[in-house]
Amino acid sequence: MKENESQSSLGGQNEESLEQEQKPVSSVEEQEVHEVRRAEADGSQEAISGQPIQEEARAGGNGGGGKGWMVASIVLAAALIVVLIVRPFEKDTSSEPVASVNNVAITKQDLYDSLVEAGGEMTLDSLITEEIINQEVAKQSIEVTDAEVTAEIESLKSMFKSEEEFNNVLMQNGLTLDILKEQSMEQLKMKKLLGDKINVTEDEVKQMFDQVKDNFSSPEQVRASHILVETEEEAKAVIKQLDEGAYFATIAAEKNEDATKDKGGDLGFFQEVGQMDPAFSEAAFKLEKGTYSKEPVESSFGFHIILVTDRTEAVNPTLEDKQEALRTQLETSQAMQQSETYIQELKGKAKITNTLEKAEEPAAEESPAAEQPSDSTK
Repeated sequence: MKENESQSSLGGQNEESLEQEQKPVSSVEEQEVHEVRRAEADGSQEAISGQPIQEEARAGGNGGGGKGWMVASIVLAAALIVVLIVRPFEKDTSSEPVASVNNVAITKQDLYDSLVEAGGEMTLDSLITEEIINQEVAKQSIEVTDAEVTAEIESLKSMFKSEEEFNNVLMQNGLTLDILKEQSMEQLKMKKLLGDKINVTEDEVKQMFDQVKDNFSSPEQVRASHILVETEEEAKAVIKQLDEGAYFATIAAEKNEDATKDKGGDLGFFQEVGQMDPAFSEAAFKLEKGTYSKEPVESSFGFHIILVTDRTEAVNPTLEDKQEALRTQLETSQAMQQSETYIQELKGKAKITNTLEKAEEPAAEESPAAEQPSDSTK
C-alpha cells in the first residue's frame, strides 16, 4: 500500500488564541485581574498512512482572523471574570479545621488569611464595584430579563458558523454557558446604565461586516468514510460485498491501515477543493448522502470505496443577515470600553470603606531646625 507522506489533523483546527482586550463589568478597575488559563491548543498533527488528505486541515474546524473581536465582547469579558469571592468567616468558627496534615489542622482562619494575602484586595475591589453597579441599577429601576440574556447569547452564537464552534471556543477558554449567562446579565446592566452614551452607527456595522464576512462564510462540505485497498480487484470485491449487504464500517475496520481504521473509515467533513486528493474529492462530491461509490476511486494512495454520510450547504450570509447581531456585539464592546470611566465616576460619588486597602505612608515632616532662620544672619 502506498504511504501518505502528508500530515493532517482529523480533529480539525483549533480556534485561534483570542486577544483579551476587554474588561469585565465587575472588575474593570486595576485590570491586572484574573485571566482564565487558556486550554492549550494542541498544535501537533497526526501522520495518517494511506489517507487521502492533503496538507490543509479539514474545514470542520475553523480558525479565522476575525474571531477575536467576535468573542471579545462577551466571551472574553466572561473569561476575565474569574473572581475569587472570599467572604470572612464568623469569628466563632475561624478555628474550625478545613483540612489536616498528619493530625495538624489547617483552620478556616488560615485559609481565609491565605486567600486575602493571595488576592484579597483585588477581590474586595471587585465586590465593591459589583455592589456599586447593583445599587445604581436599583436606583434607576433598571431590569434585565432572562429573555434579554438569551437574546444576547443568541446574538453572540450567530457570530460563529455553528453551535459546535461556539461551544469549542467556550471550552477552550474554560467557560460554561452558565458563566456566560451571568456575565451577559452584568453586561446588559452596564449597557442600560450607559444608555445614550453607546452609539453604534450604520457605517461602523458595515465596516465590521466587511472585515469579518469571510468568517461567516463556509463552502459546501461532505462527510465521508472510505475503505482503502491496494488494488482495483480488491476494491471491486469490496463493492460486491457491500452490494450483498455487508457493513461498510466493518470492512473499513478490517481493510484500512490509516487512522480511520477504528472509526469505520470516517474522514469527517471536508470541502471540495484543497483538502483531499482531487480524484477522491471529485468522486465524493458526486455522491448523494447515504450512497457509496459503485466503482473503485483511484488516488495517489490506492483504491477507495467512498461512502457519503452527510452534506452541508454553502453559507454566504449578507450584511442584512448579520447587521443586528453585529450591532449588538459592537454595543457590548463600546460598553466595555466606557465602563471603567463610568464606574470611577460612581465610586467618586459613593462612600466606600475598604479595610484591606493599604494606607498611604505619611509624608516625612521637615526638621524643625530647618525651619529656623540661621543665627549667623543676625
